[in-house]
Order: sequence, then C-alpha cells, then structure tokens
Amino acid sequence: MKFNALSISIRTKFVIAQVILVSAVAIFIYSYYPAQQRKLAIEAIDGKIRSISNMFSIGVGIGMGETDFVAIDEAINWAHSDSSVVYISVMSNSNQLIASLDPGRVSVPQEVLASDGGDRLIEKDRIIFSRSKITYQQQPFGFLVIGYSLKNLDGAISHLKLTTFYFCLALFVSGLVISIVLANMITRNILKLDSAVKAISEGKDQTRVDVSGNDEISKLGKAFNQMIDNLETSRMALINYSNQLKKQNEELNQFSYVVSHDLKAPLRAIFKLSEWIDEDLGTTLAPDTKKNLALLRGRVFRMEGLINGLLEYSKIGRHDIIPENTDTAQMLKEIVDLLNPPATFSVRIGNGMPILRTRKISLHQVFINLISNAIKYNDKKDGLVEIDVRDAGNCYEFSIADNGIGIDGQYHEKIFTIFQTLEARDKVESTGIGLSIVKKNIEELGGTIRVESKAGAGARFLFTWPKELSNRKNIHYN
Repeated sequence: MKFNALSISIRTKFVIAQVILVSAVAIFIYSYYPAQQRKLAIEAIDGKIRSISNMFSIGVGIGMGETDFVAIDEAINWAHSDSSVVYISVMSNSNQLIASLDPGRVSVPQEVLASDGGDRLIEKDRIIFSRSKITYQQQPFGFLVIGYSLKNLDGAISHLKLTTFYFCLALFVSGLVISIVLANMITRNILKLDSAVKAISEGKDQTRVDVSGNDEISKLGKAFNQMIDNLETSRMALINYSNQLKKQNEELNQFSYVVSHDLKAPLRAIFKLSEWIDEDLGTTLAPDTKKNLALLRGRVFRMEGLINGLLEYSKIGRHDIIPENTDTAQMLKEIVDLLNPPATFSVRIGNGMPILRTRKISLHQVFINLISNAIKYNDKKDGLVEIDVRDAGNCYEFSIADNGIGIDGQYHEKIFTIFQTLEARDKVESTGIGLSIVKKNIEELGGTIRVESKAGAGARFLFTWPKELSNRKNIHYN
C-alpha cells in the first residue's frame, strides 16, 4: 500500500512532529554531552600531566644535579601517588635509563622514546604519554617520560553516558506523553468540528459542535454553530418559500388551464358568430360592416396568439426537458421550410453548424422566433437572412442577421420586454412575446443575447448557447 502523508490525521502529525523534535534533542544530548565532557577532561588531564612533569622535573633535576638518587626515588613515589600515573622513567641525555616505575609493564610508544627532546603528548592503549626535559640550574640532565592512564576517565565517561542515556530516555518518554496530551487538547475541538461536518454532510439535522475553551479552534466551533443556526433559519425560510412557490405554481397551472380552455372557447365562439353573420347577411352587409367583421376576426386571432404566447412563456423553466442530440443544421432547414419565406427571400445557413446534446425544443423556439422576425420585419423585396455560428469556448455563439428595417439603438433593450413591439400591430401582426420567450429560454441555460442594429440598416441578433448542459437541475413544480 502506498503511503500518503496527507491522509494522516492532524493529531498524529502533531505527535509525530513532537516525537521527532524530542528524539533529535535527546540524540544530540546523548552524543554531544559525554563527548564534550571527555574533551574537557582530556584538556584537564593534559594540564595535570604538564604540571606533574614540571614539578617532577624540578625534583628529579635537583637529585640528578646533586647526584642524590634518593631524591629521584622520592620524586617518582610522589608522582605515583596519583593512581592514574602508571609509568615513569628518567633517562639521561644519551637515552640511558636512570630510574623507572612500570608496575604494569606498559608498552611505551617508540616515537616517545625516540623523540628529539621536545614536549609531546601521545595516546596509546588508553594511556597518554608525555616526554619533557629535566633541567637543573638551566643545564639539561635528561628526559622524563610519564604515562597517564585514561581508565578512570573512561569509567567516569561510561557512567556519564549511562546517566545521559537514562536522562534522554526519560526525556523521550515524557516528551511523548506531553505530545499526546497536547495533541488531545489541541485536536479535541477539531475532531468535534470534523464529526459535526460529517454529520451535516450525511443529512443529520440539529447537528452542533460541543466546544470548550476560548482558543481559536473553540471560537471557530462557536462560529460554526452560529453558521448552522443561520443556515437552519434560512432552510426553514426556504422551505416556507418553496411551499408558497409550489402553491403559486399550482395556481399558475390552474390559471393556464383557465386561459387555454375558458378564454379560448369564447374567442372561437366570437370568431364563428362573425362568420355566421357574414354568411347570413351576405351581400346585404355594408362594405364598412364587412370590413369591421374582418377586423373583429383579426383581433380574435391576435388575442389567441397572445394567449398561446403567454402559455409558452409561463412554461419556460417550470418543467424539465430531456436533452436530445440536436443537429442544428437540420433543425434550421426544417424551420425555414416551416416558415416558407417569400420566393424573393434568401436564407443562408453557414457552415460548421454543430451537433450538440441539448434541450431541442428550447433551441427550436429561439431559432424560429428570431428567423420569423427577420422575415416579418423586412421591407426589402430581395430579403436576406444569414445564420452563422462560432466556437466561443464552452459555448457556441449563433448569429441571425437580416437586411430589414433595423432597430434604433434606444430600443435594443426594450424589444426583449414582454408585449413590446416597434411596429403597429395593425401594420405587422405581432403579439410582442416572441423575443421575451427567446431571452428567457437563452438565460434559463446561462446564455446571453444581444442585438447589433441601426434604424434602416438591418439587424443582427447574437446569442450564446452552452455546448453541454450544466449539472444543475431546474427548479420546477408540477
């Protein structure tokens, strides 16, 4: 199994970090302190050996100068009173042994015996050897060699190492215990906060963090509880709002039913009555009356168109529409055939029209309204409508351009408002809902629409449409 440091809990990381720190300190103390003490002890021994050598040289020098060998023996015995002094030898200038003390048969390094007379400290077999000159009244009489054993020092250092080891072990154990205690103190509230977050993610209600103390984590826990309280309040408000919205949508559905049935039926009756009157009276009708009856039937058609437009507008976003694979080039050809523009009109569909999975009926509504407007509001005999597309990253940008009457800049926003028309309805039959349906369909999927136009210079509508539907679900009520 591959180790992943990121998966370790904060508590474990804290304990590991503290253990590593305490271990590093303990190892440093164990390795540094005895070594440093031994170094200091060696320096002290060096000074002691030189002091003994100086004092011994004076005594031996006096004895050799006065030919008093008893004095030499006394000096040797005095130096041997230190149990660490395990070897003493007195040699003449010609390296002849005059007196010696060697109870342990110490092996003296050859480089000490063969020295040119200068002071030297040489360590061999845990013994430090020192060679110094013996002078009397500024006259050299020979050499003194002292061997100082490090046995006592090594024993003391070994005892010191053992003591240091126990101290470091105690330091490590206490550091481990303190680290665990501190980790528990620090992470207790974090673990509570983590448990609360998991409970909330699992959908458990009334979840709170039982924090204690007044540190930063405790304050965070209290802020978390406050946030949950606020969210709970917002959730209840949202539930109430959703219930109200559901009720309103039920009323809207009922209203749609009334509009589609109870209002359309009288309109159809009015239309039929006007036809019957026209047929019954026939040629006896005055021309003005006949014209008014035709105008009445036109108003009935307009009213039915308004009702149908309102119904389509109210349905946008209220029902989930299953995405379908949509060939936009094929869709545009079918729309053009359905609209059946005049023979003098040219409708050009650009290359590269995409195939995408989307709400086909919504895209169809957008195209049919924009293309029908481009045909309807065109005062040219040789009308032209051009449909193009470009890749805009995560969406496509479609454009529908025409050479019609155009739109003055001051009306570029107004035309998308429901029931707004720029031409008189008696001149061009329109409900004023088409562009509102277009805008709502586009914005429902996160797209945008804008118009580029000047009065008398045609119009160009550009809208973006997502390549893929987002994962969000539409809020709908049936």
